[in-house]
Amino acid sequence: MSDTSHSVVSSAVEKLILDFLMGLDTGDFEALVNCMAPDGIWHRQGKVLRGRGMILDALAARTRDVRTAHLITNFRLLSADAISAEARCYMVAYRYDGPVSEDEPSPMNVPFSIVLYRCRFVALHGRWKIAEIQSQPRFKR
Repeated sequence: MSDTSHSVVSSAVEKLILDFLMGLDTGDFEALVNCMAPDGIWHRQGKVLRGRGMILDALAARTRDVRTAHLITNFRLLSADAISAEARCYMVAYRYDGPVSEDEPSPMNVPFSIVLYRCRFVALHGRWKIAEIQSQPRFKR
C-alpha cells in the first residue's frame, strides 16, 4: 500500500471511531450503529455485543442521568489493505452521573478511565465500517 493510500485509510478509519464515540456521547445511537459492520462486534462493559440489534438494546438500557465524553488520542494504523484495516489508540473517558441539562455543563473531575482500543475495520460497498472494537483498561477511577 502506498503512503498516500495508507494515509487515506488512516484518516477514514480514525474519523469512523470519532463518529462512533460522538454518537455514544450525544445519544445518537443510530449514528453509532451506522459506523458498524452489520455483524460488527463491540466488547463493552464485559459483554460481547454483536450486530445492530444487540448494540441498540444495550444502549437503550443506558440511564439518562449520565454524561460522557470519550476522547481519542495516539491513533495508529497498524495494518491496512484494500478490504481490511486494524488500528490502535487510547480512549480517555470522562463521566458524570447525575442530572444533566443540555443548557448547562456538568461538573468535571479527573478522567473516569483510560483504555487502549484495538479496532478492526472492513470495507463494505466502498465504505469503511467497524468490524470489532476491543478495549483493555489501563487506568480507572
